[in-house]
Amino acid sequence: MTTKEKPVPETGTGRQAPGPEGGVLFGALSSFKKDTLKLLMEMQRRYGGIVRMKMGPYLVHQLTSPEHVKHVLQNNSSNYTRGKFYRGFNLFFGRGMLTTDGPEWKTRRAVSQPFFNRTKLRNNSAVITTTTDELIAKWEGAARTGEEIDVTDDMMWLAMGVLGRMFYGVDLRDYADRLMPAVRFSLKAMILTGEVKQMLPKWIPTKYQRDLQRYQAVLNGVMDEIINLHRQGKGDDESVVAALLGATHAVTGKPFTQTQIRAELKTLFLAGHETTGCALTWTLYAIAKNVDVRRKLEAELDEVLGDRVPTADDLPRLTYLRQVVDESLRMYPPIWLFPRDAVADDNINGFHIPAGSTILVPTYAAHHNKESWDDPEAFDPERFCPVAGKKSGRDRYDYFPFGGGARKCIGMDLALLEIQLAVAMITRRYRLSLVAGHPVTPSALVSLRPQPKVLMTVRHNDGQRAAAA
Repeated sequence: MTTKEKPVPETGTGRQAPGPEGGVLFGALSSFKKDTLKLLMEMQRRYGGIVRMKMGPYLVHQLTSPEHVKHVLQNNSSNYTRGKFYRGFNLFFGRGMLTTDGPEWKTRRAVSQPFFNRTKLRNNSAVITTTTDELIAKWEGAARTGEEIDVTDDMMWLAMGVLGRMFYGVDLRDYADRLMPAVRFSLKAMILTGEVKQMLPKWIPTKYQRDLQRYQAVLNGVMDEIINLHRQGKGDDESVVAALLGATHAVTGKPFTQTQIRAELKTLFLAGHETTGCALTWTLYAIAKNVDVRRKLEAELDEVLGDRVPTADDLPRLTYLRQVVDESLRMYPPIWLFPRDAVADDNINGFHIPAGSTILVPTYAAHHNKESWDDPEAFDPERFCPVAGKKSGRDRYDYFPFGGGARKCIGMDLALLEIQLAVAMITRRYRLSLVAGHPVTPSALVSLRPQPKVLMTVRHNDGQRAAAA
């Protein structure tokens, strides 16, 4: 891709935003496929907070300036729908809360919203600590033998356990052998990269299409099993499954169908455990890489908790823990991109946004923007220290790991609660070290997945904790 800057001509409703001149046919698409994060960062650094580029047949505008991000996600959000970048999500999510807009989205969100009430989550926080304690026990053998562990898979296992117990009335880890391979495939298949295998008609019997159908069937089958369990009276009456079975669709006036319930459960599952699992993995990775951060965190945990299990009530006093989590979400935001499509023509800071064009709001690029952050590639929890006043002058949309506006991630409070409690418990019991010779890089899939694996060794923090185990 060439990166010669285009002239900025005038249009009837504003100027054309600056951006690169790509190839005649594909524009920036080949670079997007090759190294997505590198392209988005390069565009931000070269052209600033608003960039215009072509990606195959699509006209795209990338926004990273906080005022522009706020315009799309909050101030004029009614003009920006989920759009074409979400079409791939329908392959596995179906038409659920994540992929719908307007009254349909409001109807679906209203059913699940009560389960994400902050007070309700805090009252159920023992589910998080119990499930984390099971992970700690699972690592006991590796702590004694020095066996390497794949932290990514184990964090997914942890997040799956919490999600299932809190919302599904079942332990989703019982289905992990079927679900985890389907998730790995879906993370790549849902991102539309323009690859030939994605563009061929569905009726052509390629290996990709056979795998696609097989893993779709796996996800649908597991969700149907859970729904039918509840229909038979064997589920939890307080679960989101029971709520969906008993709800009336506000748009149609009819009960939710099996397909609609399944779509909501798949949405909660894929979005709920994947992003939290990634956030947990990246936070433990950052602590392991930064010795001074680990020591300061251990000291705070010792002072506040001693040897007891943390509760939600402890979190306001664990200020450095929250700073570590916030900095991890800045540097490695699990939701690395918020795509939208413009419904009608718009004008952003004097630049024309045509109807039908795609907006990319790349959290990752915004969180690594040198205009907003000092030394953005350094892991520095002190950025979020309220006493030092470092975050008091920051714009709300310099930092938005969970999005913003009405469609801010419904699971934000759960994710923050789970990450803090789990990290506190793991750090109190174990010291994690990265295995040498296994570099880790962020990969822009549906979530910001560490690739290829995060291999670590674990050992007890001290003899007292070893004896307690």
